[in-house]
Amino acid sequence: MNNSDKKQTFGFSLALTMLMSVVVLTVLFGVYRVVIALYVNTQESYYLKLAEEAGEAGAAYANACLDINRHLQSWSSSHPLTPDSDCKGTAGVYPANKFVFNDGHVRTTFVVGHLDYGYKHSAQISAIGKTELISGGGVYRTYTTTIKKTVTWPMDGVPKKIMSGNYRTCTIISDDIWCWGANRYGQLGNGKSFGSGDVDAPLPDIDSPIPVRVRKDPGVLAGKKIDDLFTAQYHSCALAEGKVYCWGYNPFGGLGIGPVSSPGVHSTAHSNVPVEVKGALLGKTVTAIGGTGNTSCAIAEGKIYCWGFNQRGSVGANSGQIMFDTPVQVASGLPGGLPVGYTATALSSSGSRSYNMCAIADAKAYCWGPNDAGQTGRGITSSYVTYPTAVGGLDGISVLSITQDGWSQWGGNPPNYTHICALTSEGPYCWGSNYYGQIGDGVAGGPLVTVPKKVKLPAGVSKSDVKDIQAGLYHTCMLTSAGKVYCWGRSNKGQVGNGAFTSVNDGIPNPTPVVTGSNGIPAGEVVEKLGAGANRGCATVSNDRTYCWGNNSNGQIGDNTHVNRATPTESLFLRPAKNRYIY
Repeated sequence: MNNSDKKQTFGFSLALTMLMSVVVLTVLFGVYRVVIALYVNTQESYYLKLAEEAGEAGAAYANACLDINRHLQSWSSSHPLTPDSDCKGTAGVYPANKFVFNDGHVRTTFVVGHLDYGYKHSAQISAIGKTELISGGGVYRTYTTTIKKTVTWPMDGVPKKIMSGNYRTCTIISDDIWCWGANRYGQLGNGKSFGSGDVDAPLPDIDSPIPVRVRKDPGVLAGKKIDDLFTAQYHSCALAEGKVYCWGYNPFGGLGIGPVSSPGVHSTAHSNVPVEVKGALLGKTVTAIGGTGNTSCAIAEGKIYCWGFNQRGSVGANSGQIMFDTPVQVASGLPGGLPVGYTATALSSSGSRSYNMCAIADAKAYCWGPNDAGQTGRGITSSYVTYPTAVGGLDGISVLSITQDGWSQWGGNPPNYTHICALTSEGPYCWGSNYYGQIGDGVAGGPLVTVPKKVKLPAGVSKSDVKDIQAGLYHTCMLTSAGKVYCWGRSNKGQVGNGAFTSVNDGIPNPTPVVTGSNGIPAGEVVEKLGAGANRGCATVSNDRTYCWGNNSNGQIGDNTHVNRATPTESLFLRPAKNRYIY
């Protein structure tokens, strides 16, 4: 090899060596960057974890302060809780506790300001945890995180009535009303609402999967005894000392408080706190209330008054007027209707979406509103009935209670899905739609039932054993004197409570016991109260606990989840036990 070749070879080798060195250095630099990034990320995760633990400590401290101060907040935003403060937020009381952790290089602390919300039985704590990196006596970097904890305490008293409304549940406990679930239009009555958009879409910051107390404002419900309650489609009403108070959705006058600014517009005319219904009820003593869809009714001095949406005859005033924004007396003295001198004693329960109403007068049943499924019980189908008419097929039988629910044919809604049930001196009867077997006669998908038909009772249950019956949207539940609950009809959301979900188009046509034992109502406990409106069922049992099953899309089961339940699941926050829940 001559010198020229050697020089060329050497030059090539040197260039190759330099190139490889650059490649290796690039790879090493990339690896170094990855290692550094992993180190930094690991360090940051560690510091954030320390901040989270400090926040947890702050939440625990706030919980302890609430506990010793009878569940009342004793600190404020201007005097927050810190590691060295007392429960009043006075700083420096415990100087040795200035930090949760401090090794001279890293220290952590917390700050707890005003509660996100606080009631007698529940509160939400928001605690800020901080990690501070120290160098030369100063802080050169801070990591912050916020911890939110909900703490609940046992209720004082036992639910005396529980109502399953559309996407929410309400109950009466010790003259307070507690509701949980959907709240877009203020239907929880706690002063919060949103007011527009998809009426069924969950709102995490407005809805509540745990019970919140309906406000009892001065001059309204403050200091009053709560006697009754109903939950309609998007509004509710309460009866207190002879007066009616309503809250929630009002574009069609369902609250009964006067002119509606924009009738039919979802985003207007609602109230997120109870308001008194006056008008024709002023000066009268109300003894019963009931509601359906966007319509409300009351019995005052033996006469029936209704208000709200009337396009399908729901108000019962024999009028073509679309809505009544204040109470009017239903029509009487008409063919097949209420006699002029009638005395009404009860109104139908449930009715979250059916747009039908029923009443009991002189031990007879009267119904009005849509009749596309024969649900007024007169042996025929028709568009709708504009005034209370007598239900047929019950001659000589005393009607004790009546309940209705389902879908009215409206817009894109499917037809023929409303049914009505009554508890009578001869046992339970149902009529109307039987698409999912909700009549309880052993037939699903059968023809419409246009006159009352006896429910096919399970073996061992007699007509006199049935204590209560409640209609849901597409299902029905009944309670026996032995404290057992049986349900039937559609169970695509678990609303029959037998542990199984049916397909969307199937139903269970025979009364079926809800699950008992470790996965349901505890063995040995008897059910004392029943509520089964909408796509849900609820029961209060002898241990004073409440269990619900079915649709839970908006947290209406009350177990702090949004998971549908096919078996009775405890509404934890109604438990009258001594232990507290924090989660």
